[in-house]
Amino acid sequence: MEVVPEDEIQMLYEINEAGFGFYDKQPKEKKLDMAIEYDFHIKASDNHTHLIHHKLTPILLNSNGDMWLALCTVSLSPKTTVGNVIITCKNSTTHFSYSFEGKRWKEEPNTTLTDREKDILQLSVKGLSNTEISEALYVDINTVKFHKKNLFCKLQAENITEAIGIATNMRLI
Repeated sequence: MEVVPEDEIQMLYEINEAGFGFYDKQPKEKKLDMAIEYDFHIKASDNHTHLIHHKLTPILLNSNGDMWLALCTVSLSPKTTVGNVIITCKNSTTHFSYSFEGKRWKEEPNTTLTDREKDILQLSVKGLSNTEISEALYVDINTVKFHKKNLFCKLQAENITEAIGIATNMRLI
């Protein structure tokens, strides 16, 4: 049984080639601070597919500065489409996203959240309702709704569960 749908295998090859091509051009001292992540489907034994988020973070480099050991994390993706390839670097205000159409990397600003947006996300993680969040933060419920609307826009999420997943993957909370 094929684990990855056939039409996505070429995409994974392209991500591998483009990702390592980008990574290999970076200064050795920067490489341990980088990570690449992307989304693709895997097939379950019943042929049902799941969109997963794969993140590769270098842990150890060899003497040439090549990745020798890496941490690979796999989780369900909060996104709805394959691809979404980004390279991040710790303590950077930007990240790089890969364009399959242009076959190139584009530098983009990182998403940032206000302290209030982070508070609302963290209280939402605990399962609090809008009313409970407004009471905990001593603000009007419409203020909570306003901040949630901003969160959904910034994170390109359709609901709070998706926003939490995206913010967690982006290490914003």
